[in-house]
Amino acid sequence: MVSPSQLGTGLIRQGWISLALWITFGVLLEGLIGFRTPSYLDDGVRREMFRMAHAHGTLLNLILIGAAICTRLNMIRLGRMTSLGLGAAAILLPTGFLFGGLWHFKDEPGPAILL
Repeated sequence: MVSPSQLGTGLIRQGWISLALWITFGVLLEGLIGFRTPSYLDDGVRREMFRMAHAHGTLLNLILIGAAICTRLNMIRLGRMTSLGLGAAAILLPTGFLFGGLWHFKDEPGPAILL
């Protein structure tokens, strides 16, 4: 049986590391706009999918950190499956948007959006 503090520690570690990565990705996107990169600016689907990946990655990891802090303070109780679900969602959802923007059809996101 995994204790709540162990679940909270794993979630908080994943949350902070992923939050740092997604915020860095957002800074990269700002750089692409600032340097007027044509492959980013001229492709509306790619631009929108990358923005969605950044937004969802950042917000889901903030929720993950909040849930981990509440678990460690014994404010809420997260089960193992709930913890795994939160951790998987914080990875799969923004990654699906990212890959959906990398490889896409003319006006539609790619099949990776199903993540």
